[in-house]
Amino acid sequence: MRRFVTYGLVIGVVCGAAFVALTGRSVAAADDEQMAAQADGALNEALDKADKTAVGRLLDANFEWTDAEGKTRTKAETLQALPALATDTQDEMEIQTHDFGQVERFVGRHQNTRFVHLWVKRADGWRAFVFLDTPIPAEGYKNRPTPPRPEDKECINPCKVLPFKPANAAQQGAVDAWLATKMDEWHAVADDWPKHVNDTSLAISPTMFMNKAERLALLVKQKEAYGDGSHSPAVVSMHMYDFGNAVIMTSLHAPGTNGKSSRAVRMFVNEDGRMARRRG
Repeated sequence: MRRFVTYGLVIGVVCGAAFVALTGRSVAAADDEQMAAQADGALNEALDKADKTAVGRLLDANFEWTDAEGKTRTKAETLQALPALATDTQDEMEIQTHDFGQVERFVGRHQNTRFVHLWVKRADGWRAFVFLDTPIPAEGYKNRPTPPRPEDKECINPCKVLPFKPANAAQQGAVDAWLATKMDEWHAVADDWPKHVNDTSLAISPTMFMNKAERLALLVKQKEAYGDGSHSPAVVSMHMYDFGNAVIMTSLHAPGTNGKSSRAVRMFVNEDGRMARRRG
């Protein structure tokens, strides 16, 4: 049975976390990256022209856009808010592209927001699948250990079970990989956590922006300072989508310590026979 590792990302809009990673590129991957980049450019051009028809052709039927305020729009709702999306995609910089076969990821920054755009390869071309913005904190990222709370003594959801039934082995592998990282983060198990996370991952959230080494160092400090960690807010709802070698997970989480819910996107890729989470 294939073992999946968190390979892609976890992106929390209000209080979650996001993970991104780099991979080597074959010629085919470079071609896919170029085609996806062309589709992304065509979308920006259509947005500049307020061409709803052209934009609609480039958005996947399952497209979702979550802005930095935490508002999530479907494809239909996005088409009714083109000026807002056009503004949201202006002045993009520090863009990195990452190829995952049938999924292409664009990571960058615009204004005071970090963004991740996922494009997926359909039979009729590349389509925008998820746009997610994460605000950059004005005070900067603190990235420091925090004392466990009384409620952290037990964690069922999302450490042991999730309100989701995988439809196939790939989705089950993605669930297993993610639960493993959640258990390790809950108890600050620094020696096991790296086994489930790719070396080129990057975590992005309203409170965190770290690569794998930095995230692991924080986990070590958490263990040294408090002997244990804290668990993530429970998952309220979850969906998974298969794209060749990749699985995209979208989820809505219960309110965290700040009283706000969060929406997250994670990607898992079968890496050398195991599902890896390029995580954050």
